[in-house]
Amino acid sequence: MLRTCVICCALVGVLSLAVGCNLSKDTKATPTKKEEAVTLYKSDLDKVEKQINDLKTKAEKAAGEEKTKLEAKLKDATTKRDAAKKKLEELEKAASDKWEAVSKEAKTAVEDLEKAVKE
Repeated sequence: MLRTCVICCALVGVLSLAVGCNLSKDTKATPTKKEEAVTLYKSDLDKVEKQINDLKTKAEKAAGEEKTKLEAKLKDATTKRDAAKKKLEELEKAASDKWEAVSKEAKTAVEDLEKAVKE
């Protein structure tokens, strides 16, 4: 009986170690929600940056009233892009317990920028 108990305890100990140890060779850290949000917003900003460059090209080629409208739109988009980049930097630096609030602000800033470019 005692021998059975010792063997069972030893088996439980070995199994606990096997389950508790990470035997995988994958050492790559999984991205956190914050990192995923930063990546997403960076991607969105890159897309909008291309649209801003297209808008700039159109403004340079345009003439008269159309040029004035495009330049105003470009100025608005540039201002909103700078604000979105600032929010993204704040998100990257945000503490783990406060990043969600900053993420909402960054999302709003990116959405405002996208609207400014599309209008």
